Amino acid sequence: MKGSELLLKALKNAGVKYIFGYTGGAIMPVFDEMVKRGDFAYIKPRNEQGAAFMAQGLTRASCSSKNPQIGICISTSGPGAMNLVTGIADAMMDSIPLLAITGQVAINVLGTDAFQENDVVGVMMPITKQSYMPLTPEEIEETVYEALYIAKTGRGGPVSIDLPKNVQMEEVNNNYKFNYKNYKPNLPGFYYNPIPDRTKIKESVSLINKSSRPIILGGHGIIQSNAGTKLLEFAKKTNIPIALTLHGISAIPADHDLNLGMMGMHGTVEANRAICNADLIIAFGMRFDDRVTGKLDEYAENADVIHVEIDPSEIDKNVKTTIGINADTGKALDAFLEEPGLTTKPRHDWFSQIAEYRKEISADLKSEIEKGVGSEGKLLMKTIIHRLSEITKGNDIVVSDVGQHQMMTARFYNFQRFNTWITSGGSGTMGAGIPMALGARLARPNETVWCVCGDGGFQMNIQELGTIMEYNLDIKIIIMNNGFLGMVRQWQTLFFEGRFAGTPMKNPDFGIIAKAYGITYEKVERKTDIDKAIKSAMNHKGANIIEFVCDPTELVLPMIPAGAGFEKMITRV
Repeated sequence: MKGSELLLKALKNAGVKYIFGYTGGAIMPVFDEMVKRGDFAYIKPRNEQGAAFMAQGLTRASCSSKNPQIGICISTSGPGAMNLVTGIADAMMDSIPLLAITGQVAINVLGTDAFQENDVVGVMMPITKQSYMPLTPEEIEETVYEALYIAKTGRGGPVSIDLPKNVQMEEVNNNYKFNYKNYKPNLPGFYYNPIPDRTKIKESVSLINKSSRPIILGGHGIIQSNAGTKLLEFAKKTNIPIALTLHGISAIPADHDLNLGMMGMHGTVEANRAICNADLIIAFGMRFDDRVTGKLDEYAENADVIHVEIDPSEIDKNVKTTIGINADTGKALDAFLEEPGLTTKPRHDWFSQIAEYRKEISADLKSEIEKGVGSEGKLLMKTIIHRLSEITKGNDIVVSDVGQHQMMTARFYNFQRFNTWITSGGSGTMGAGIPMALGARLARPNETVWCVCGDGGFQMNIQELGTIMEYNLDIKIIIMNNGFLGMVRQWQTLFFEGRFAGTPMKNPDFGIIAKAYGITYEKVERKTDIDKAIKSAMNHKGANIIEFVCDPTELVLPMIPAGAGFEKMITRV
């Protein structure tokens, strides 16, 4: 067998169904073999960056299913591989398993600045968990299995394989044998499966039982461990409220009494005030990044911290812990729930205080949502998202691009089902929305997928409408068109004296673009037309674009200024 055959054989045996990729000279043998075999559903993006985000969407949407899949993206060498970089770096920041396979020039011309040659291994090293270059066809199968194992084990992340063209075309020697069913990776030092330390669990239970003002923080680890039900059971058993990171959203129903909503820079008043005044923080599967903590030396300075995290390097990295538990969040929650000493306390004073926090700006938000338009009569994003939530009953999958609309969606969509929220977090990559939604749709074909974009992010990977068209994918796209890069404009409004440098957007006619791709389109400028447009999109079989003309002056509040403490939270302007 040739190297290209072995690569595809290994992927098939590993259960891969979809391959997202763009062909070219250095990866042609693999594509040729893929056509001959017919084992995979091949999805062709219009740019390699789209392939990486489609692979992410597939991984993210399927991680909670009975048959979780890992996204595979393939490109040629040089510019093809470089176009994958943004999506791979994004996956690394958000701990998303995926496998990137790139063609490379033949070994005999490596290092000679050959046509479309780049040091892909060197480029990928800092943005992947591991980067490989098999130099013989005999190495390929084991490399694939090891790469997939590393991508999925422990804290997830992307892995890359750079495959020289001659290795794809060469045949293995006659003595070659590989039994994938009995394969176990030999990775000395790799932390395979951290188990919760029972002593630390007992110490944590003691802190929990003594606490008067505790709060649970739920991160992406809850989603990736499929542990939403366990988290809620733990919260009910201990009678402790929960605040969620951006990636923790949809871990538990948004309207549950114990759910305080999103924390951090654009988090709810109740979540942020509770964190400020807590005497105990119990964090599951999160890394305490700057958007969550604000000014580190003031963050929860009067609270003990229990940090449960699968990656030991994250414990004590940003926030000093009282007890650090290196474990998978699901297994740690199992250990907590099995602990007989865990008690329930009423904590009446704490919940009364939280109720007051909830009231702080709730009337203002309710009034804005009901009004639905800004000072110039243009639509408010929060109203649109609220209506989307009401009409879908919070049950659909929502994929967001990055920007002001992202925070509006995180705040005002009433997520009812587990793992129904997908977005770019750590890297905050504009343009991720459409291709991620495409991957999510393939992972969960029987569910409705909404992609919420700003007018800026929508145009960054607008060409992937071609992929939606080619494969006839039913994705509902919302464009929040306010004629600006909305989030940057908000910062300019609050911190740069209203100098809108580089943020105004002169946009094309999105209706004509939709028509060119054969996608149904509607433009909405009046509040009274919002519901009709959303319901029409829901009932339409096939892709749909709704462009909402939005108020550029709308702000997403609260907001904690970058680098400031929670006490500097802006709730009104």
